[in-house]
Amino acid sequence: MTDILDLTVVIPVFNEQETLDELHTRLVAVLEKMARPYEVIMVDDGSTDGSFETLCRLNSGDSRIRVLRLARNFGQSPALYAGLSKARGRYVLIIDADLQVLPEDIPLLVAKLDEGYDAVSGWRADRKDTLFRRAASKLLNRYIAGVTGLSLHDYGCSLKGIRRELVGHMVDFSHRCRYLPVDMAMLGGRFAEVVVGHSERTRGNSKYGMLKLVRTAFDLITGITDAPLRYIGLLGWLMSFGGFAMGIKVAANRVIYGNVNQLESVVALFFFCSGVQLVASGMMCEYIGRIFIEVQRRPYFVVAEER
Repeated sequence: MTDILDLTVVIPVFNEQETLDELHTRLVAVLEKMARPYEVIMVDDGSTDGSFETLCRLNSGDSRIRVLRLARNFGQSPALYAGLSKARGRYVLIIDADLQVLPEDIPLLVAKLDEGYDAVSGWRADRKDTLFRRAASKLLNRYIAGVTGLSLHDYGCSLKGIRRELVGHMVDFSHRCRYLPVDMAMLGGRFAEVVVGHSERTRGNSKYGMLKLVRTAFDLITGITDAPLRYIGLLGWLMSFGGFAMGIKVAANRVIYGNVNQLESVVALFFFCSGVQLVASGMMCEYIGRIFIEVQRRPYFVVAEER
């Protein structure tokens, strides 16, 4: 295989054995039609369903398919970065293995990179997801855009294209809370967005249930900025002012109307203040926990085998 490659496609894989053969067939057909030197890096993230064995079979029949096996299930982001660290292509394309985004749309991203853009993100304009997922995605897109200053319609789309120079900077990051679209945006450069297709999952099960989606959202909120801490401080000042004003009102009522029973108001205020304090404490504990994780300096991923 030549060391001078135009394209590297990185695919994180976790228990996607049912889709891998079709993914390989469709992906190779697209890449062959583009007639550009390429490699495909498939990263097995601790699968337990036979995905790794399928990847090894694909590798044995096609030398352009490279396979990495992580020592355990590290998560989607570490698997992505493991693949990025091995990429040799001038352009690096990223796609999930579940076939919900279409390999046939890869040429759209490559065309934008050829125009001189540093990174390209897919935009699932017609998403085949639940209303909850679409609404949550829209809120997170707005939040990330506010933090990074880069407005994209669909930060969460797994189909992305990045120039090798940008990838080189990204793999040098040392922080543990990595979210690839945010890391791309933080580095700056020229970004483009292209509308891509999206289909319903027909094989296998989604790896993002409700609890994992909530966890991912919370990681994003606390992992890319300290703004929530500042908002908590502002809320504390507002609550202090509100409590002071309410105290004056209660005192005035007692002076004007006598000893009026204010138990309900006091109890409501107590529970409101206690709730906000608990939320604030939880948020600060989350940041402290992140500091604890960072200072441990555990490896972000461990490649157990490479083929």
